[in-house]
Amino acid sequence: MSNGKKIIKPPEKGYIPRALALDILDDVVRRNASPDDKLELYLKKKNYLDLPREDIALCKTIVMTTLRRWGHIEQILNKYLKKPIEGHSPRVHLIIMIAICQLIFIQSPAYAVVNLAIAQTKNDKKSYKLKNLVNAVLRRISDDKDKLTIDRFDNLELIPKWMIDRWKNFYTADEVKQIANSILSIPPLDITVKKIDQEIAEDLGGRSIIPRNIRLNKFGFIPDIKYYHDGKWWVQDIAASIPVMLIEGAVCNKNILDLCAAPGGKTANLIDAGAKVTAIDSSVDRIDILKRNLKRLNLEADIIHADGTIWSTKLKYDGVLIDAPCSSTGVMRRNPDILRRKNHNLDYLTYLQHKLLINGIELLKKGGFLLYCTCSLEKEEGEYQIERIIEERQDIAVKKIDKKDITIFQEFIHPEGYLRILPDTIADGGNDGFFISILQKK
Repeated sequence: MSNGKKIIKPPEKGYIPRALALDILDDVVRRNASPDDKLELYLKKKNYLDLPREDIALCKTIVMTTLRRWGHIEQILNKYLKKPIEGHSPRVHLIIMIAICQLIFIQSPAYAVVNLAIAQTKNDKKSYKLKNLVNAVLRRISDDKDKLTIDRFDNLELIPKWMIDRWKNFYTADEVKQIANSILSIPPLDITVKKIDQEIAEDLGGRSIIPRNIRLNKFGFIPDIKYYHDGKWWVQDIAASIPVMLIEGAVCNKNILDLCAAPGGKTANLIDAGAKVTAIDSSVDRIDILKRNLKRLNLEADIIHADGTIWSTKLKYDGVLIDAPCSSTGVMRRNPDILRRKNHNLDYLTYLQHKLLINGIELLKKGGFLLYCTCSLEKEEGEYQIERIIEERQDIAVKKIDKKDITIFQEFIHPEGYLRILPDTIADGGNDGFFISILQKK
């Protein structure tokens, strides 16, 4: 017998992680938000508190696969939908996109996917009238899913045309295809181990590609991985570990300035190599992350919240590291939301990078080095920045990277002396794309 109170029906099994995925994707697509940032934010809200880790993992899989396969999913949807609904009902459009992702690319049970998508539509006040449309479209796609095999899709369709058109000016057709293929590469977990803890690689069950770098192809919740709380390692893609590796022998007991330090991977590289590091970052939130990361690793740096383009001091540094803010097109396999951006605001980013270079040079002592790197595929953020600063400054020269300085990516050292690493070069998991150049003050 009811006591007069409304009985709230519990959500269907699997509904909540899919609802969370929908909320995150809505923010990513409509507001250019970061999936990881939004996940962290939503998990603090009442309706997602105490969500089991397996549901969080499912949510992340749905979000990342939908973003990664967006071009393919839209291609499928356009075949089964007479009129586009994105403009009319963006929420329902996302519900269908997520469902197609699960049906075709995650291969979840069709009955569950369709029923949960209908439930999501019914629960949306603005879109519940479209439940019959959602049901009809998804059932047709479900019936045809054996025909929609992965090998039918061209990976170049994943990349916005304006990106492709740009890259054709910089890269060969094969290289552009390689970049497109890299987006589909589900990234492994690369970690960098402290020098004193190199022996733990085997214990972690991974494989070492370069010294102190361990690749884990199978992993769960990162803080649950062995030695995390002991501060013996930090997460870092193998390509991202290369910049500091190139100057590792020249930083011990030297004063090194990290001008864009957070979240702290390369800062940790420098400290672990024996450098006395001053770490600068313009973001209060990112400074907090940097402090937490270094505390876990039991590493110390002089951390300063400041704008690296204008910060000054009387002290001149032996070396300056600029891991500059950039378009991040080299890390799209890890961050497929980059594909959804309308543009990369290159004008602003290149302006910022140039200002960082100018200030970094001013803070550098004679004979010191400046290490400049970006996780970008855009030459405006790499080669062209270096060419410009060399033309402007007579007191700066390129210090050519030598093959003997690295044991990997040697084929990407250009005659001009810089390193341009393309994504997805390493077998069994790939790697991020990077540009690296070393300058020396005369």
